[in-house]
Parts: sequence; C-alpha cells; structure tokens
Amino acid sequence: MTATEEFGKIQRHVIVGDGITAAAFADGLNLKAGDELVVIGDHATQLGRGIAYAEGDKNAPWYNAYLLNSPADDIDPKFARWLEENWTRLAPRMEGRKPDWLGAAQALLERGDIYGLNAPRSFYGEFMQEQVANLLDELGEKEVSVSLIDDRALSIDQENDMLMIATERNSTIAANSADVAPGGPSTQRFPGDNGPHSAPTLFGNEERIAEHIHSGAEILCVGANATMLDALRLCQSLVEESKLNFVACSPNGSLPPALIPRLPRVLTQPSLTDGHETAQDLLDEIALTMEDARTRGHEMREIRAGFRAYFVENGLNRFLKNDQEARKIPKVLRHWLRGGTNDTIRDLRRFVDEGKCRIMKGGVQEIRSTGDHAQVLLRDSDGQTHLYDTFFVINCACAGPV
Repeated sequence: MTATEEFGKIQRHVIVGDGITAAAFADGLNLKAGDELVVIGDHATQLGRGIAYAEGDKNAPWYNAYLLNSPADDIDPKFARWLEENWTRLAPRMEGRKPDWLGAAQALLERGDIYGLNAPRSFYGEFMQEQVANLLDELGEKEVSVSLIDDRALSIDQENDMLMIATERNSTIAANSADVAPGGPSTQRFPGDNGPHSAPTLFGNEERIAEHIHSGAEILCVGANATMLDALRLCQSLVEESKLNFVACSPNGSLPPALIPRLPRVLTQPSLTDGHETAQDLLDEIALTMEDARTRGHEMREIRAGFRAYFVENGLNRFLKNDQEARKIPKVLRHWLRGGTNDTIRDLRRFVDEGKCRIMKGGVQEIRSTGDHAQVLLRDSDGQTHLYDTFFVINCACAGPV
C-alpha cells in the first residue's frame, strides 16, 4: 500500500516543536474524527512548556529562580487570572528559596496586585500545560488521535504528495501536512564561547557554571539583557550576596528598563498609518509614537505591553507590503521594547552600588581559555581591541544575524 493510499481517508498533521508556538499551531487546526495529530519535540509530552518554561530540577538551588520578564497580565490576562486563582497552592513552592522572591513581591501582594507579579517561568509552563491538556481532551472528544513523541526532527522531505519527517531516533513519520515551531532566534555565537572556562548559553549549563560561582570566581556575562538577569538569579540562588562577583558586558553598557507594574493599569495604544514603503519609514513612526507615550508619562511596561498587544492584532503586512522590508522590523523592535524583571534589576543596581557587580562597556569579539581562567577580546567604541581577564564567561547575547 502506498503512503497516498494509506492516507486516503485520514489526514495526519505533524507539528515539530514543543513550546508555545507549537501549542498555538495545535489549537488552530481543523481536524475531524479519524484524523491524526503527531507532535515531535525534545519534550513533546510537556507540550506548551518548551525550553523557556520547562519544569526544571526541583532539587536544584536555582529551581524556579528564573522569572518572567513581564508582569503576569502583560504575558497573558488568562495566565494572570490563573495565577491569582492558584496562588495559595503555588506560593509555598517559593518559601525559603534564594533569592527571596516572595519578599520582593510583598509590596504587590499587600496591595492585592498578583497580576503585577513577575512569576517564575515554570509557573507559566504549568499554566500552558493545563491549557494544552484541555485542548487534547477536546481533540479526543472529536475522535482525533494524538501522539506526543519525545524526539527531535532532523529533516522534512517531499515524497510524492507526502511529507517524510526523519527523527533523531531513526524513525520516519509520513504526514499530509506539517507546522514547524523551532523556537525563538538563536543566541549570537562567539569564537571560544564553549570552552573550559565558558558556556555558550546559560540554560542547561547550570551545573558547570555553579562550580565556578561557588568558588568565588568572577562570572562575566556577554550581554546585558533578560538572560543576563537570569544568570544573576542563578548566582543569587547559590551564594550569599557578600560572595557575588558578577560582570555584565554589552556594547553600550546599559541595562534593560525595569518593567514596573503600576495601578491603575495604563496601556499605550498605538495607531500607526498603513502603506509604508520602507522599514525605516515605519520605524520612524514607531519611534515618534513611543516618544509621545513617554511624554505622557508612560513607562516601558506600558509601552512594551501596548505595542505587543497592537502587533498581535495588526500584522506587519498591514503596514509594509514588502516582505523583505517587514523582516527588518522585529529585530529592531526587540531591542527597543526590551525590558527586564523589576526586582532583579533593582537587585543588580544595588549590587553595583555595593561593588558586588559591574556593568562593563565593550563589544565581545572572542573568548579565550588560558591556564585557569578566561580572556575576553573586547572592541571599544573607538574600534580599539583589548583583552580582559576574567574567570568564567556565559554567553547571554541576544539573537545573532539571520
């Protein structure tokens, strides 16, 4: 029997990925009784979590140390309601942990603003898993067969009128159609960022990094962004504040703005014009709109949340017909609308004042391992390069060129 004959009466749809986008693809499908849905991902059986919102090791000191960048109701109003409804069950998980997240959140809790919390990322992962479980129940009621496969897709090839998806475990899955949700853009890589005294990313390398944090060695993060703030949280979870030895290095030496929830809630409401010829034309209008919001007293939380909601409802193709020009917009907006967890940024600023942390300006070119430490080749604003000696480097850079 040929693949076409085998699938003559049913449709098999494959989703590659296990994060939020993969879950959204599953939610948007129009499958009928007898059809099949196959999800392939490293953690497909935890569909909706992905890497960003994974459960993590409950025995690790940094369990639940990583927080959402934005207040709960900016992430998703449904999540904010879920967080409030489940608060008495969730809060005990954070008791006695370092850093003291519950203590930092106390001011919000006292005014009843659970919606304004920067919750642990795994909480959002749990929320997403519940949403996915409800979706899978609905598909089951429709008699749609669902398979969640913990594996990694390696390739998708066309064979006659079918798609053939090869996986890491040497299986091949035939499908009529497929969606691919590989996750967010990859971190920019640097020569030497995966050496004896460096890690190419924070997540998944905590055990190795923790050894250096415990030793009191200086930890240098390439980048001053949300991932860098996670690296600081990792340090805080492992050692007392007096033993912190932390450096964040970025080309402009600035921190992301803190996303501070205020009551009553205010949301920037952009209204951009259609028919732009170039990306720069649209970016110029966005910049003016953001500046106008600032003059009206809006902070980054209101601006960021407002623009995110606006572009969810209004795709870029409304404003730019040229696809090549539209592709230039997201990277710039990610930088303009960057923000970080309020209490982590507050901690970092305090640590800088106390001499426990430093913010360093310079563009990283290369990371070298020499003897028992690392060297970072930096380029300054004048284009001159020099070597900086440190002990361990974590690549927390933003997305690289695409």
